[in-house]
Amino acid sequence: MDPFSYICILTSIVAGLAVTRLVSGFGQLLQTRARTPTYWVHTLWMVNVLLTIVITWWVQYRWRNASHWTLFLFLWLLVAPLILYLVAALLFPTSDDVVVTNWRQHYYANSRKIFLLFGLTFAIDLIDTSLKGFTYFWSLGPLYYGSMSLHITLCVIGAITISPLYHGFFAVFYLIYNLGMLGNNLLRLM
Repeated sequence: MDPFSYICILTSIVAGLAVTRLVSGFGQLLQTRARTPTYWVHTLWMVNVLLTIVITWWVQYRWRNASHWTLFLFLWLLVAPLILYLVAALLFPTSDDVVVTNWRQHYYANSRKIFLLFGLTFAIDLIDTSLKGFTYFWSLGPLYYGSMSLHITLCVIGAITISPLYHGFFAVFYLIYNLGMLGNNLLRLM
């Protein structure tokens, strides 16, 4: 087994735990929706975080050609999946942790922590990309730098404001943006 495959095992487990948390949370929403009404922004962020976990896991594959592995690099690759797991845990606490009686209130009570952590993943991505070499970093072009900066800014605003209009806009924008980027990548591969 090569070092990258060995390291990917743990990062994949952490990402898998985050996905499990979100999917089981969605199941919880389906089971309890009659007595605990869902909140569409919260549900949409569940989808957004799930999509981000999958993209993050896929992007980590770019490290497959690294020739020298260190404990620091291994720990670095664990940071984003760990943070995304924490975001998933904030969106869907286990029933033993917190009994949610109103998903809207739960979402806004945790939105500051959710978006500070979520925004951190984009800052980590910028650092991660620069660790692959500045030639690679600059090769990604202005769309990459602009989108990372935009996402960080939108997350900071999301952490500061509790405006339902803003949170609804951000949830929809983030989903459309990512689906557009994924669609664009799929079309380029064909």
